[in-house]
Amino acid sequence: MIPYDLGANLGRAYNESMRLLPDGAWAIFVDHDAMPATGRWFRQFAEAIEFLPDAGAIVAMTNRIAAPWQRCGDRESNDYAAHRRFGLERAKVRTLLDITDTKGWGGVAFALPKAAWAQVGGFADGLGCVDHSIHFKLRAAGRKIWLHEGIFYYHFRHQGEPDPTSQYPKAVGCPCRGPELAPWRRISLP
Repeated sequence: MIPYDLGANLGRAYNESMRLLPDGAWAIFVDHDAMPATGRWFRQFAEAIEFLPDAGAIVAMTNRIAAPWQRCGDRESNDYAAHRRFGLERAKVRTLLDITDTKGWGGVAFALPKAAWAQVGGFADGLGCVDHSIHFKLRAAGRKIWLHEGIFYYHFRHQGEPDPTSQYPKAVGCPCRGPELAPWRRISLP
């Protein structure tokens, strides 16, 4: 899903989309300026969901993101063919990294179960930190958040343009800034 809100309230748009899903379903959210580097992304998410059905969220890797443990690939290039080659190589990686105790993920591409969303009361209103704030809610509820190290999305991220999100307030009370522990626990898909 790529929900959108004309008032820049991404949290509200995400919540409206989640309400449409049947119980037991998962949503895969993708930023408006991101695209999968391979055609395998859906099967990769589906396999991880089947392997970890009680996860709080499953997150993809990307090239332009603040979190160093979520970032891979060429941060400078806009050559999609090069990102595709990198994504095909990356797709061979079959590990999931437990990022539950980090300062949150960047929501370039992530899968979220409706049950976890409902358990934590949904996304915060706003645009900035919507992904971080649900991370902290999921963690407080005892849900694990996993980074799929084999799913790579190319993220344009206002390259060479002003950051369009800088004019909007962050989600209220988001503790996403500051030092964090590096994730260390990995599991392998069967």
